[in-house]
This record gives sequence, structure tokens and C-alpha cells, in this order.
Amino acid sequence: MSDTHHSVAHDTYKTPRPSANARTRRPHTKSRHGCLGCKQGRKKCDEQRPQCLRCIEKDVPCEYPRKPRTLRSTSSEGETTWNRPQNLSIPSPYHTSFSSTPSLCSRVLSYPAPSRTINPGLGFLQPESASSVDLRATELELLAYYLSHSARSLAFDGDDLYALQVGFPNLAFRSKPLMSSILALAAVHKCHEILVHSGSHIINKTRIQNLLALADEHHRASLRQTQADIPHANHYDHVVANAPLMVLYATANHSVRIRFDQVIKVKDDSSTNLPPAQLHWVTLIRAAHLAYTGLLNSAKDFSQVDEFTASPREGTPKSQLMGGMVPLAEDGPTSQTRKLLMPIIRATSSSALEKLRTRAQTLQLSLDLMSPWEQTNKSQLQSCLTALEALAGIMDQVFQTDPDLCPASSQQPDLENGWAALSQLSDVSPWLRSYLARVTFSTPPKPLRRTIMWFLNQVPGEFLCLIQTVLDNIPTYHNDDPDEGVQCDSEVSSDLSCFAIDIFAHWLVFVMLLDGVWWIGGIGVCELDRITRYLGRQKPFGEFLGSKETWWPRSMLTIAIEIEAQV
Repeated sequence: MSDTHHSVAHDTYKTPRPSANARTRRPHTKSRHGCLGCKQGRKKCDEQRPQCLRCIEKDVPCEYPRKPRTLRSTSSEGETTWNRPQNLSIPSPYHTSFSSTPSLCSRVLSYPAPSRTINPGLGFLQPESASSVDLRATELELLAYYLSHSARSLAFDGDDLYALQVGFPNLAFRSKPLMSSILALAAVHKCHEILVHSGSHIINKTRIQNLLALADEHHRASLRQTQADIPHANHYDHVVANAPLMVLYATANHSVRIRFDQVIKVKDDSSTNLPPAQLHWVTLIRAAHLAYTGLLNSAKDFSQVDEFTASPREGTPKSQLMGGMVPLAEDGPTSQTRKLLMPIIRATSSSALEKLRTRAQTLQLSLDLMSPWEQTNKSQLQSCLTALEALAGIMDQVFQTDPDLCPASSQQPDLENGWAALSQLSDVSPWLRSYLARVTFSTPPKPLRRTIMWFLNQVPGEFLCLIQTVLDNIPTYHNDDPDEGVQCDSEVSSDLSCFAIDIFAHWLVFVMLLDGVWWIGGIGVCELDRITRYLGRQKPFGEFLGSKETWWPRSMLTIAIEIEAQV
């Protein structure tokens, strides 16, 4: 009985055999290391690199998941600096005082070089990437505004437009910090457009203040998240891409707040209570340049070369990806500035430069007459001399008639065959590498706006420290009773501070020429006016800078204000 019951039970639960007509499954191997696109579509991937066949046929970006990095033993003492991974030190915009520390980078954002090539994709905003960044209705509106207006206004040529309208947004859908930078830039640009088109109408101050507050919120969130992402290798690409966007935001935010304050004062004689940070824009302008040069001078880690994925081939023309849009190509001056102010600066800048060089010789002689133990400011003087030569070079670039002339240092290194092919810069996606090189004045084209702002990438950090010691004492708002001058320990130190601010003021004269660039216009006049008002009550006039009437920056400022008043 038990045997019969066991036999029935066994037959009941026995797996039925397939019939002769049933289709058998074809043996196959699973794709365990396929690309992200095939995994998301639940398709089998042939795992070909740099692009699988399915992604090539669909003309979509092909990106493989990264392998986790393993900790390796520390480098031996004999390893050279060239073979060690380098960090890119980017000055933090919240560090607004250089005078408290001797180094410009006392508080920095440490930007490690990217671990692999950025793969931005060739499609215009790939939808499969959007799940990593959630956007609210207001943010979606700002993103649409950036794509349709802001990117075009910032681009000088087609390559710029591709980076700003296609490259950065595609990366941003996989990076919250990068998306925050784009939204901050769009919010500031929207404020600018509201101010420009307000005319005689009443400006909605609350709306602009809310947009500026939203922009600042996104900017700070981007900075915080970037600092948190730095230790993680899979975020390096986006950190590098974030640098030029933060540069644009820094100057745009400063410029728009200046314009907002001016418009409100004219219309209702009040203040916006939104003063810009003093040197926030200066420190961030240096960020993109430090990122580019840091990557160029850092060696590639060949022990992990298998983790890299090459950039996708450009199968779709860039013009199609950008929807037929063309860049605005804002060079710098407005037509009125180019016709009236620029010829005056051209005619008088040479004599102003000679006066600066004469003052430099006087300071050099005074320092040489001191005893060796008293020559504590020699490095500061050398930083001023370097800044003076940088200013002279920019004057030549601005007014040169031969466009083929360019400094040898601006030639693009060969990232395929030369020594630069061993650098971590060669692992950056070509479109991003090209954009960084152009905006940092490393390669053509070199519009006037990049030529003039290049000054901040050439001057030593110690020179900016001297500038900060003076700017820290200048009140944010214009008034008739500026704070008293900088109290220095010695006469030479005071003269060096005055000389540094004199060079800086001469450079601001050229920044005034960029009034046609919406994210820079107004900065030159505002900053030079603050410095002129401050120095008007100080010791340097008469003893070091000459009379107020003959000081070249003040004369150019007066002319610029008079020309603007005639509009």
C-alpha cells in the first residue's frame, strides 16, 4: 500500500517530458558586461568597445559601467611627480580674503583629473539618462530657457554652441551638480533679459530677487555636491565640466546684480540689497584655467586603462543636433563703445603703460637700495612685474592689426602623438577638451572678451593677494565717505599695494570695453568706479599715482560714463 501511494505521488510531481513537437530553447550566453544602453533596453549586447553594434546602428552613445577601483599600495619614494596622479586646485569662491593667508589656494576645491573619457552622447538630450536628475516645473522651465536662449547667447561659434547646448546638458542629466550650474546660469540670464526689456515699465523686483535667490541656491548646491563628489572616481568627468559653467555664472551673477542695482536706483531711488561678492568672480575665472592646465600636466594612470571608454564617433552633424540655431557671437564692445571709447583707449594706452613701467623701475630701485634683510617684499614686486607684462601683452592683443600673430604659449598641444598624449587631458572627451582650451585662451578663436579676461589667468596668486588687501577695505556700496586706506607695516609694502591696484585699475579700463557681453558688461565700470572713489581720499594720489585728473584709469572712466549718458 505504501509502495503504491509512493508511486502515485512520484508520478504526480514528476516533471513532464517535452513532446516531440515542442520547441527547445537555443543555448546562449548571457551578456553580463554589456553597455548601459543595452541593459536599460533589456537587449543582448555584443560588448564591443568603444561602441557595441546595437548602439552604432541606433546612433546613440555607448557607455559601459565602470569597474570598481581597488586600493593599491602607495607609490615608492623614487616615483617621479609626473607619474603620480595630480589634483587640480581650484580656488573656492567662498574664500573672499587673500590677505589672511599667504597662498591663493589656502581654501580650495581639489579637482582630481577625470578617470576616463567623458561620453556626452551625440543625441540631443538622451531620454534614458533623465531618470538620474529630477526636475520640478520651475527647473524644467529654466532648462528650456537655457537650451533655447542662454546657450546661444553664450556661444561664440558653432563649436561653443555644441558644447553649451548639447554636450553640457547631456552630461547634466547624469550629474546634479552640473544641472544645478546650468539652472543657475539660466536664472541669471533670465534676470538680465527682464532688465534689458523693461524699458519704462515698472520692474517686478520680487520676481528678479526670487530668480537671483534661486540661482544662488543652485550655485551653492552645485559647489557643495561637487566637493562631496571629488573622492568618487565616477564623478570626475562632471566635476571637470562644471568648472567653465561656474566661471560663466560668477561673472554673470556679478554683472546682473550691478545692472539690477543701477536700474532700481534710477527708477525708484532705492537699493536692491543684493551686493555681489568682492572677488568671487575673479577666483572662479581662474578655476577653468587651472582645471585645463592641471589636466595637461598630470600623467595618465595606465594601470587602469581598461576602465576607459573612448568617445563616440560623431555620426550626426552638429548643425542637426543644435536644431539649426546659430551662436550670437558676442565679441565684446557695443557698437557705440567700439566707435567712441575704443579709439580713445587705443590712442592713450601706450603712454599709460610707460608710466606704469616707470613706477615699476622706481620701486625696483627703492628695493635694491635696502639691505638684504629688509628686502622682504621682493616676491611681491616680482608678482607685480609679471602682472604688468601680462597687461602689456593683452594691450598688444587687443589692438594688434595682424590676426595671425598670437603668443607661442597659446598653441594647442598634440594630444594624439606628442607628450601631451600621456596627460590626463587626453582622456577628456574631445568636445569638452576643445571647449576648455578655447575659453582659457589656450587655442583660437580668441574674441576680445577672452583676450581681456585672460589677464586673470596669467597673473600670479600673490598679485591677487595684494589686490585683495586693498579691495577688502573698499565699501560695497558707493558713498561719499569711503573707509580709510590700507594700513601697511612699511612704506615699500604700501607702495607695492598701490602699484598692484594701479595695474588692476588699468586692466579694468579694458574690461569696460566688454559692455556688449551680457555676462561681463558693467563690471569694468562698477569696479573701477569703486577703486577710484576709494583712492580719491587716500595717500597714493599726488605722491605715487599723480593727480586725480591725470590718472589714466580715472580719465577713461569719466569718458566712458559720459558716453553712456549720451545714449
